Amino acid sequence: MKIYHSLKNIVLSLLTKRTVGVRILLINQGNVLLVKHTYQSGWYTIGGAVDPRETPRQAIERELKEEVGATLLSPPKLFSVYYSFNEKHDDYIVFYTADSCSQVDVYSPEIAEQRWFPLNALPDDITPATRQRINEYLGTAAITDHW
Repeated sequence: MKIYHSLKNIVLSLLTKRTVGVRILLINQGNVLLVKHTYQSGWYTIGGAVDPRETPRQAIERELKEEVGATLLSPPKLFSVYYSFNEKHDDYIVFYTADSCSQVDVYSPEIAEQRWFPLNALPDDITPATRQRINEYLGTAAITDHW
C-alpha cells in the first residue's frame, strides 16, 4: 500500500491533476470515530477520494461503509471545503459532519484500526489536520480554507 500511494503521488504531481476528496467527522454522544490506515501513521477522520461520476455525498457514504461499516441515519452536514497541496497536487477536500449512524463489522485492507474517542481525550498521535478539524468543529479554532 505504501508503494502504491507513493507512486500515485508521483504520477499526480507530474500530471498536475486536481483531485477531490471527502472526509467526515462522525460524532456520537461526545465521541468521535477515528481510523488508523495501514499505509501511514496517526489517527484520521474517515474519508477518501471522490470517484468519477460520484458526488461527494455518495463518496463519503461509500467510504463510511467500506472503511468502518457505518451507514448514516440522517444526511451528512457540509462543514467546509478545504484546499491542500500536501501531496504535491491540487486537492480539494469536502468535509462533512454527522451524528448518527448504524455500524457493522467490516474488513478493509486500508484500515488498521478504528476507535471511538471522547472529544476531550483525543489520542496523542492524531494528525495535525484531524486535530484542527475537531477544534474547528468545537469552535475552539477558526475555520481555515487550507487542510
